[in-house]
Amino acid sequence: MASEPPLVEVIDLFFRHPGRSEPTIQGVNLNLYPGEIVLIAGATGSGKSTLLNCLAGIAPNHTGGELKGKILYQGTELNEWSVRGRSQYFCTVLQNVETQIFTEQVWEEIVFGLENWNVHPDKIPLLADAALREFGIEAQRNWLIKQLSAGQKQRLLIACLLTIGQPVMLLDEPLAYIDAKGVDMLLQLLRTRADRGQSIIIVEHRLDLVKKICDRSYYFQDGKLQEWKLDKQLPITPAPHHPITPILLQTHQLSWGGYPNFPDLTVAAEEIVLLKGENGSGKTTLLKLISGLLKPDTGKLEILGRDMSKRSVVQIAKYVGFVLQNPNHQLFADSVRAEILQPGVAPEVANSLLSQLNLSELAQKHPQSLSQGQKRRLALGAVLARQPKICLLDEIMVGQDPNSLSLMLNVLINFTQQGNALILTSHVPLPAGDFQVKVLELKQISG
Repeated sequence: MASEPPLVEVIDLFFRHPGRSEPTIQGVNLNLYPGEIVLIAGATGSGKSTLLNCLAGIAPNHTGGELKGKILYQGTELNEWSVRGRSQYFCTVLQNVETQIFTEQVWEEIVFGLENWNVHPDKIPLLADAALREFGIEAQRNWLIKQLSAGQKQRLLIACLLTIGQPVMLLDEPLAYIDAKGVDMLLQLLRTRADRGQSIIIVEHRLDLVKKICDRSYYFQDGKLQEWKLDKQLPITPAPHHPITPILLQTHQLSWGGYPNFPDLTVAAEEIVLLKGENGSGKTTLLKLISGLLKPDTGKLEILGRDMSKRSVVQIAKYVGFVLQNPNHQLFADSVRAEILQPGVAPEVANSLLSQLNLSELAQKHPQSLSQGQKRRLALGAVLARQPKICLLDEIMVGQDPNSLSLMLNVLINFTQQGNALILTSHVPLPAGDFQVKVLELKQISG
């Protein structure tokens, strides 16, 4: 294979995640040739998924971080290409299946991808039927996706992604939830696809299963990719456990309106920051600067390692949610349920938030018929439904009875425990023991 030009070239690749001083991977060099299957092994956290994310364009485009080196496809450098641009050549199966499923029914999911690729309508039913047969899920064609097991969802996802037949497959633990029969079928299918000319990079821990179909193999150790002969014992030592706490947000010398610079702020995942200060000290102004509602006169705003100082509110809103002091300014739907069940929000997520915030019995009411305290809980639910990484809360504890306040705090604690962060203002004392907060004191702004 080495006698022909490589399909994919990775040259001296380096990637560092936001908030980390050391690179996750470095000095990575890899060639992938047409029709071969390459296995990437390594301990948990060693950099396997990071490499696939870099190839697919997910990192740093959607994760933040710093990337150096080159990624080439047939000699063309892809570093500046988007995920969408690369997807004409790469199909990617992520570890988390749920993040790549977009419809509610099996048949619709298969068809959805083909329609997005502008496949001729006459060909779509034939291709979809063939995919269902090939992956052994023909009997489930009319099922709702929520009826599928985790393994069936994984097979559905792979079927959807392989239907188009891109030249390169990037598979991150594709066997994780599949039973023994399904594993044999998938491995045979992958080998057949490779024999027809497709190239595959597969990340797996179940080495005994995948070794038999792979042409070459590598392993990550200390962030570096090293060659491994398939007939040799894998020389891996477990990666040392250094809990990574990503930095989600940093500000540096932000100012607005001619007033002095705000104190610099660094917020990590799972962190809660309380902005304290007298009325007029700039707490709400700082939240508006972070959300993009105001643009700083000076300074820098970084979110997930990327400079967002000049980005629009819409761009920042992909990562930052903001619950305003006055909930009437952000409630627009005709019912409480519709306020949370926005486009792209799964019904089960909406139902869960309604229940957690004690709003289920009010689901059919108009938001403007609620009390102010209920409106604040609803505005919080609507923001959290969009699953931001950072949630800004401006005095939303006001007007909550003890039970409602307890429900709200439980929702917020759960939000941070999922790797997210809170920045809040509150003149209402937070219950002792509920929040471990970092306090940023803002001094009174003098005119």
